[in-house]
Amino acid sequence: MLLPAIGGKVAHREHHPGNIARHHTAVLSPLAPAISVTAASTNRRCANNRRALMVVLQSPSGPESGVSLFSAQFVLLLAVTTLFGLSFSTYFLLPKFLAVELVADPVTIGSVTTIFWLASALTVPFVGGQIDRRGRKVFAAAGGLILALSCAGFLWVDSVGPLIWALRILQGIGFTLFYVAVATLATDLSPPARLGQALGIFGAVMIFTNAVGPAFAEWTSEHFGWRTVFAATAVTSVLAAVFSRLIHEQRHAPPAGGQHTSLLAVLRRPGMQPVTIVSAMVGWAFGTLFTFYQPWALSLGIKKVAIYLVAYAVAAVSVRVLCGDLADRLGRLRVVRAMLLIYVLAPLALIWLDYFGLFIAGAVLGLTQGIYYPALNAVAIDLATPAERGKVMAAYNGAFNLGLSAAGLVLGHVVI
Repeated sequence: MLLPAIGGKVAHREHHPGNIARHHTAVLSPLAPAISVTAASTNRRCANNRRALMVVLQSPSGPESGVSLFSAQFVLLLAVTTLFGLSFSTYFLLPKFLAVELVADPVTIGSVTTIFWLASALTVPFVGGQIDRRGRKVFAAAGGLILALSCAGFLWVDSVGPLIWALRILQGIGFTLFYVAVATLATDLSPPARLGQALGIFGAVMIFTNAVGPAFAEWTSEHFGWRTVFAATAVTSVLAAVFSRLIHEQRHAPPAGGQHTSLLAVLRRPGMQPVTIVSAMVGWAFGTLFTFYQPWALSLGIKKVAIYLVAYAVAAVSVRVLCGDLADRLGRLRVVRAMLLIYVLAPLALIWLDYFGLFIAGAVLGLTQGIYYPALNAVAIDLATPAERGKVMAAYNGAFNLGLSAAGLVLGHVVI
């Protein structure tokens, strides 16, 4: 009963005093305490804000609805995301490398996967606290270079040992630096009325690489070996770091008095707690499927496991391209609730893998994750001012990664 409560209340906050226009912005808040008011005029203003908010969440109305999302800068951002994603996504096939080449057991596979997401989640407080102060591009470039270094390090991996864990920690750090920075840039470049669509398209590009990267890795490893795979991922990571410097960054004015909101204050804000809890819970489910579907399929005699990721990516990209504005039109929370109900079918499809096959199982996950994730992400962004978007993106993605890492850490022992 957590999700229905998310849309239950609406809270308001004032823009910072330095703004020219001072008005209240309504935001969704499921657990907000009753708002005390001292004048009838304030009551009327809050009521008007609530009605305006529902219009914004349900349809891209207003003068900005006709503004094109695909500016030159947004297209450049998508190209940079593609380069980074091709490198990062290749390592979704790492469980196969560990199981086949290094003869690793499920606990080891789960641990190696988990350490990546755990490092990613632990990096979030640093990124969330600095990205709004220091700017987005410096973190994007740093993330790309750190990922490149760790990818190159896999050229020396020939057994299960400390080196693998160290490299995966670096990859987790690099991923968080890049992803949070570029995702925040995507919100900066998006017209507000198209925020859900912008996050959906950005995520669709990343998901597209989730299919191409592993498929490339599987084919290349069979024909040229894993060293070629690792070298190629290092090159694309460097290119992502270089081209990220060309993205135009819009600097947002700090709050009045120059005091930035802390990440902890953002997390305590009414409305953020249920958003991050749901994100972590879905991260647990997603991490379970992505970490253990490969050993599970291999144990059933299925040798080509990348098809699951291909189907996932095709489905997710398709729904985001064809239905990218669905959450903006129908209401973000309404779409989130519907998709999470369908999400239950994703693990069931893997349980009956002999009947459904990897393609259908992956497509079900792609359909639900492809619509749900940017919709709830947009809900989180609605709770922030432009100067706080980096922290909100860090909190939302950090919660998801924390749930994902916990799944790999705990469920590897269950598999045994």
